[in-house]
Amino acid sequence: MFHITFRLKRSITTLLFLIFTNVSYADQVETILTGNWPPYILKQNELKGSAAKWLELLFEYQNIKTNWQYSPYDATYYYVSKGQRKVGFPFFKTSERESQVLFSNPVFYVTSKVYYNRQYLSSKSAHFAFKQKQKIGKVAGYSYGQTLDKMLGKAIEFSSEKQALTALFNHTINILPMTEGVMNYHLIHDFPLRKELVKSLNNIEDTSSLHVIVAKTEEGKKILVGLNEAIHILNKAGINSFQNDKIDLPVAIDVARLITSEGYPLIVGQTAKKGKNIDYYALPQGSKVIVIQWSDKITQPSHNDRIYKNMMDLSKVVLLNGPHVGKELFIRNMNIELL
Repeated sequence: MFHITFRLKRSITTLLFLIFTNVSYADQVETILTGNWPPYILKQNELKGSAAKWLELLFEYQNIKTNWQYSPYDATYYYVSKGQRKVGFPFFKTSERESQVLFSNPVFYVTSKVYYNRQYLSSKSAHFAFKQKQKIGKVAGYSYGQTLDKMLGKAIEFSSEKQALTALFNHTINILPMTEGVMNYHLIHDFPLRKELVKSLNNIEDTSSLHVIVAKTEEGKKILVGLNEAIHILNKAGINSFQNDKIDLPVAIDVARLITSEGYPLIVGQTAKKGKNIDYYALPQGSKVIVIQWSDKITQPSHNDRIYKNMMDLSKVVLLNGPHVGKELFIRNMNIELL
């Protein structure tokens, strides 16, 4: 009887120890410094972005709760590198940064591309501007991967992606590197009518991993060990949820819809003003366009009031919707109605 009672007491004591130990561990909270970077990290009062959700899952695996604290990325990096804060996320890994902070294993991957505004540049002239480093923009404190970073030493810095993208639309800059997912997010949410104006340069991109950074301290190393273990185990199990503050308004652009004209019931767009190899497209009435090049007979004054040639002259547009969205075509002025 004594032995049974002793074993029972010992079992209860062990169980209570495990319960309280687990509760204590589950109540552990780790503060993570981050910044707004949609769609991966959304604003503080919004639902969590995809990267934030994934990192929370990695910490939840360790029974650690996350406390998100928002800070500019350059400030976050400074605090962690000086040991004043323990954890920052997400960051690209560079050799320079590795000498100052510790990096986790890759948490997720993104592809950065180089973009231009075809309202002002052709693909050829944009390639030239990039190679010559003519008016390239970037967001302060960001890395775009080691390949692209080498080209951005003299880039004009902006405080946010939205501000940098506004500068691209205003022709303040010619070239803007940006992570593909981030660019698409801002075009859809902030500049929906202009998404067809922004194009990426062919064959110039950098796919890089993003990481948690931790301070080079014993606490930081301990966090890193647990985090790397969680990344390894969950990836192996196939669990992965995804792979100046003032912002000026963009300059006005000419958004229009296409209309038919009396005597001309069909709207026709053509791929060139003149030449032998011209393709012609029938366009639905009401199609939305951006006028990227007005014809000379619109921009220049006439010396008489015979406007037939002005009506029939061709202006260049980008189709924003319909079956030929994204195409650059020449349209007769009489078919263009500004909105």
